[in-house]
Amino acid sequence: CLKNYEQAHFYLKEAINLKPKEPIAYLICGEVFFWQTNYKEAIINLYKSIDYKAKINNLYIILGNSCLFNKNYYYAYDNYNIALKNDPDNFLCLKNNACSYAKCNVYNSALEMLDKLLNINKDDSLILCYYGEILYNMKQYSKAISYFTKANIIDPENTHNLNKRAIAYYTLQDYNKVLLDLDKVIQLDPLNSLAYYLKCIIYYTKKDIDNAIMVFKKCKELLDFNDTLSKTQLFHLEYLLNKNNSTELNNILTKINQISNIKDSELLLFVRCKLYVELKMYYEAKLDLNLLYVKNSNYYKYISYISYIYLLREYTDFWLYLNNNYRSKFGFNVNNNNHCSELGIVNEFSKHTYKRLQVYFISNLVNLNSELYQFQENDINSLSEKIISSKNEGLYLNSPMLYFKRCDRIIWKINIKKILKKDCFIKFVIKSANSEQYTDSELKHYEHVLKYEDVLKLEGLGWIEYQLPKLLDKYFVQPSIEISGSINMQIDYFRCGHNEEEITYNLSIDDLLPNFHKFCPNVPETFKDKYFSKKAMENLLELKDIINHL
Repeated sequence: CLKNYEQAHFYLKEAINLKPKEPIAYLICGEVFFWQTNYKEAIINLYKSIDYKAKINNLYIILGNSCLFNKNYYYAYDNYNIALKNDPDNFLCLKNNACSYAKCNVYNSALEMLDKLLNINKDDSLILCYYGEILYNMKQYSKAISYFTKANIIDPENTHNLNKRAIAYYTLQDYNKVLLDLDKVIQLDPLNSLAYYLKCIIYYTKKDIDNAIMVFKKCKELLDFNDTLSKTQLFHLEYLLNKNNSTELNNILTKINQISNIKDSELLLFVRCKLYVELKMYYEAKLDLNLLYVKNSNYYKYISYISYIYLLREYTDFWLYLNNNYRSKFGFNVNNNNHCSELGIVNEFSKHTYKRLQVYFISNLVNLNSELYQFQENDINSLSEKIISSKNEGLYLNSPMLYFKRCDRIIWKINIKKILKKDCFIKFVIKSANSEQYTDSELKHYEHVLKYEDVLKLEGLGWIEYQLPKLLDKYFVQPSIEISGSINMQIDYFRCGHNEEEITYNLSIDDLLPNFHKFCPNVPETFKDKYFSKKAMENLLELKDIINHL
C-alpha cells in the first residue's frame, strides 16, 4: 500500500523461502509485480500460486489483467472466462475481456461482453462507442453508425466518437454526413488533425480539389512531424493531390527517403511503393512491395498484404514487370502464358496473385466456361473487380487442378447477402494430391457442408474469408463449390493459407490508407484512464483473502 516495492519483495522472498509451496506469497508477489507494471513476472508468480492451489476470488482477474497488459490476449480471455463463471456480472472483468477478444479479432465474443455491460448500464457512452467500433471492424457499417449515434446523444462532445462515425459514413459513401460530423469535431476541437485529414480525403473523393488543398494546408499545420503515422498521413495526402505532377511526386519521394527506419512502418513503405509505381520506377517499387510481402508472409497475414496490392491493381505495366522478373524458388516463371491460360488466368494481376499469393479468382472460370458469364458481376470491393453471383439460382463451380506449393487450408472469400429459403446448403469439395501425375484412385476427397443454421450465421456479414477446417498438406488441389438455389451469394476468390479464425472480416478498400481504421486508436486506447480503472485493478486482492491463507 505504501508503494515500497523493494521492501515488499524482500519480505515475500523470505516468506517463500520459509514455505516454498505457500500459494498466497506467490499471489501477493504477482500483485506487486502488476503494480510495478512488470507483467511478465506477475504472470509467472500468479501461475505458481495456481499450481499450489490458491483459492482467491479475484486471482483469475488479476492474471487476466497481467496477460492483457503483457499483450497475451488469448491467455487473458481464457482467465477472464474462468473468473466470470464465479462472478458473471463483474464489470471490470467484462470490460477487459471485451478488449481481449477484440484484440484477437474474436468480435462476436467481444460483443457478448459489451452486451452484458450495456445490460448493467445502457447509457455508457464509451461502451456504446466501442460497440460501434467492433461492428465497423465486422463491416456492419449501418449498425455501427446506430451505436455511434446512441453514444453521441449521451455525450455529444465526444470527438473520438464523431470521428469514428464519420469514417463509417465515409465507407457508406454518405459524404455530406461525413462533413457534418467532421465540422462538429473541428468546432469542438479546432486542433483535431484526424478530422482535417479525413476532411481532405472527402473533398478529394468528391473531386473538390480546391477545398481539398485548403484543408490539406491546415492539416499540415497540425500534424506532429515527430510521429511516423502523422508523416505518413501527410505524404499520402500530398500524393493524392499531386498524382499527375511528376515533379511534386519526386519531391515527396525525396522527403520520404530522408526518414530513417522507414522499413519499420508498413504504411509509409506502401506510400513510397505507390509513388515509385506512379513514377514508373518499377525496380524500386518491387523492393518495397517485397518488404511488405515479407512483413505479411505468414499465412494469417496474407489478407493484410492483399489490401496493399488491391490499391495497385490498376497498374498493368507494373504487374507485367513483376511477372517477367519474378521467378519462384521452385524455378518456374510467373509469366508462363500457356500454363496460366489453361487455368483461365489471362491478366497480369491475376497471374501475380496466383503464383505468389496462391489466390485464384473465381472469375477466371468464366474464361474456361462462357456459360458462367451470365453469373459474373462487377464489384469494386472484390480483389479482381469481378465476382460470380449465384443470383438466386443453383450454381456449381469447379476449378482446374491447381499447384499451391504445399497447401495448408482452403479459404473462400464470400458474401452471403440473403437466405431465401430454409432448405439451403453450401457444399465445399476439395480433391487433392501430392503429384501432378495422379490417378483418380490416388485423389483425396474432402467435403464440408454448411446447412441452413450454419449459413444463417454468415448471412449479412458482408465480404468475409471463410476458412475450411480441413488441414490438407497437399501440393495439388482442386476446390469446388455447390450452392443451392435458395441463397443469394457472391464469390470473389479462394486461396491457400491459414487464418487465425474460421471467419475473417474483409478489409475496407477506399482512398484511406490500407487498414487505416486499425491505426486510429479505439476506445480502450483513447480513454485508457476511464476504460482501465487503475484504482480498481490495483485493489483486487483483499485482506480477508490473505488472512484465510495464513
